[in-house]
Amino acid sequence: MIALDSLYLSAEYQPLIDTTDLHVYGYEALSRFRDRLGETTPPNLIFEQLHSQTSLLANIEFKAKQFQIEHADNSRPLFLNLDPHAIENNSESMVELLSSRNDLTVEIIENTCINDARLSTQLVSRLKDKQIEVALDDIGAPHSMLSLELLSQVHVLKFDIQWLNGSINPEQRHLMNALIQFAKDSGKKTVLEGVENREQLGLAQRLGVDLVQGFLFKPEFQYAEQSVKLT
Repeated sequence: MIALDSLYLSAEYQPLIDTTDLHVYGYEALSRFRDRLGETTPPNLIFEQLHSQTSLLANIEFKAKQFQIEHADNSRPLFLNLDPHAIENNSESMVELLSSRNDLTVEIIENTCINDARLSTQLVSRLKDKQIEVALDDIGAPHSMLSLELLSQVHVLKFDIQWLNGSINPEQRHLMNALIQFAKDSGKKTVLEGVENREQLGLAQRLGVDLVQGFLFKPEFQYAEQSVKLT
């Protein structure tokens, strides 16, 4: 069990790179956690623990998004991850916070069960009512399922790093091509995550993906200079 009261919250901003000119299009904000000695704690461990504490999850997720918005570069679009479970009991406050920027895209994680898909669909509708753009994250990740309703509603499709895995078979490659074409035909942007070298960047460009992100662009990463107590 992680002692949450001993941790500090900060943020990392990873660039989304335009594949046509390799300029920074925008940034994705990610939560980062450290203890008093500066040692990092993986975010996934913290959020796995929080999923059993609904009220605390909502409070920490709100605090994290507030921090990310306050410390972000205001000159470029901002992407934020949001777990639909985190706002079940705090939806109005969270939506109001997200509405504070007009160039913000909320990334909804892909789904692991049908109940998650329904929850995500409800959240997408709520965000769209407030003119907030939405991205569907982790498309193609091994743990995820694909909701056609969500695909049709969101503004951005984000493809998981799994699509760069050498084990992807021809049928899966055809599926990715079809999804990219679907995005183009319906006016949606596409993002390929996990780009680590020039070969993978070239693949993304040949596929016609709009934006890429990954450790190839680490020199462009930005970091919040401050941190706050997590709880």
